[in-house]
Formats: sequence, structure tokens, C-alpha cells
Amino acid sequence: MNTIDALRRSELCNGLNDNELKLMSEIFHSRQVNRNKIVLKEGEPSNDLYIIVRGRVKVVMSSSAIPGDFEKIATLKDNEIYGEFALLDGSTRSASVIAEEDSFFLYADYLDFHRFMEENEHIGFIIMKNLAKILTAKLRKTNFEMRDGAHQ
Repeated sequence: MNTIDALRRSELCNGLNDNELKLMSEIFHSRQVNRNKIVLKEGEPSNDLYIIVRGRVKVVMSSSAIPGDFEKIATLKDNEIYGEFALLDGSTRSASVIAEEDSFFLYADYLDFHRFMEENEHIGFIIMKNLAKILTAKLRKTNFEMRDGAHQ
């Protein structure tokens, strides 16, 4: 699958036409990660945004209850994104990401991404709107999980 097709399938790029996808594809790179390998480590500096082209990853955080242990907080699969927090605020990774199966990703660097957004304001607006929708959906899911967990 080529980069443009992968971007087209991602929620991040909803609403972009073929010319806009082609422009955006120029800032993305590819990465293959084997099963059970760490993609990103919690607490490390990193500012890349990832799109899962093919595969599945688990997102884990250090346990607050058991030092040295980890809690799985999400599973992500084809066409989903991660790394959006670090991309937006430049902070360290809030969680670790581990490949649950051999996986293939596209990723964009913070500086390239922000430069592209500034140079292509219309595309930037669409991407930021999509990022807001993605983050809102993740927050709602977390809110419902917390509520449901509080009633058990």
C-alpha cells in the first residue's frame, strides 16, 4: 500500500482530496516493527505522530498501584493514530507502545508536521479539526470506562 492510500484510510486525513493527500504524504516516513517490540517508551522525549498502516499495538502505562508493573490502557489497529499528545505539546511520551503483531507504520516528525501545517493552512485546519475529533473520542471513551468502573 502506498503512503497516499494509507493516509486516505486514516481518520487524521478525513476530508482531504487527492492533491492534498499527495502533498501531505511528503512529510511521512515508514517504519516496520516486529511483534513484541517496543515502538515508544513512556517518559522518553519524542514528538512523532504515528499512523498504523497494518498491525496492532497495545498502549501501556506504568502502574500507580504496583511499581514496575504496567497497565494496558488501549489496543490500536489499522488506520488508527498515536503520538498525537507529543505532536501537539512536545512533551515526553505519556505511555509506551508495544507491537502485538508485526506492524507497519507511517510517521511524521513534529517540526516537519508543524511546518507543513503552517505552509498549508487549509490542510492544517482540516487536520487539526480531525485531531480534535480523535482526541475527543478517546476522552469520551475514557470517561465512560471510568464511570462504568466506578459502579462495579
